[in-house]
Amino acid sequence: MTPAPQSPAGLGRLIASQSARFALRERTVALLGCMFVVLVLISAWLGWQATATVNRIYLDAAAFLQATGQPVPPNPVLDISALSLLRNMSVYVSLIGALAAIAVGNRLITLDIKAGVLPLIGTRPLSATTFARAKIGALAGIVLGLGSIAGLVSVLTFAVLPTLSLTGVQWLQLLGFFGLSTVYMLIFGLIGMAAACRARSETVGLLVPVTIWLTLTFILPQLTGNLNPTAAINPVAALAAPPDTWFFRAMGQGLGSVSVADAYKFGAANLLDMLPAGIGSPAIIPPLAVLGLAALAAFGVAWRALTTFNMATGEYDV
Repeated sequence: MTPAPQSPAGLGRLIASQSARFALRERTVALLGCMFVVLVLISAWLGWQATATVNRIYLDAAAFLQATGQPVPPNPVLDISALSLLRNMSVYVSLIGALAAIAVGNRLITLDIKAGVLPLIGTRPLSATTFARAKIGALAGIVLGLGSIAGLVSVLTFAVLPTLSLTGVQWLQLLGFFGLSTVYMLIFGLIGMAAACRARSETVGLLVPVTIWLTLTFILPQLTGNLNPTAAINPVAALAAPPDTWFFRAMGQGLGSVSVADAYKFGAANLLDMLPAGIGSPAIIPPLAVLGLAALAAFGVAWRALTTFNMATGEYDV
């Protein structure tokens, strides 16, 4: 008895689940994903250690001042938001998280090309839009998993630190931060997927999105905020005001409106209560709008690449 043919929707779900499973088995993807999770844990630990160190210094100083009859100033730990404990998280998202998303988007396509299964998939009653939805769904599921793990680690960090408590608004800000981080990683994952569809070699398919990531992460911030690469990966130094010159004002307003890394930096700092007073994005377009437009653009490019993808491709041409 021959089995009943699967519906296009069923085939789409099958492609999405199988693609995600095969991508997660890849050593590169697994290594970057594990590295991201480890760095998230380290970020929470470093934030807790820094806060605990300042608190211990204050308690020792307070004991000395009380013993000598001098007034005791308020605890500086209580003057900062508990959310700033996660200040390093945004750096790890923009570095390892974005690279992991690029690797996932790339492997979701290249694995099919190298395995030679695309002609077989093309013989099935599967439309190009269903194939595109399946691949983007697999990417979104993996990236959402990375963001959820990071969020869970952060929630557990605040749960085991009774000295740090969040208000209801701060919990919403924390949720918004990880939602923003997931969208940011997804942007680069979609770029990696689109490049893999268009490239004629596996190397070019990975080199193009990595070059775009390097440009957005390090080159544009140098032009918009006078940030050298070491400052760009420092969550505090990256928020310093740029020189007040016509060049940086023009670059900040113009290139800042397309600088996804700058938009994420300011958006994340605002949600984590670590944006200095009087400091904001110099771009004409607000950071959240920049990220939203970038996500739509990346989705459009990936959708176009997937729906026009040549399913007869068996292996890379060169």
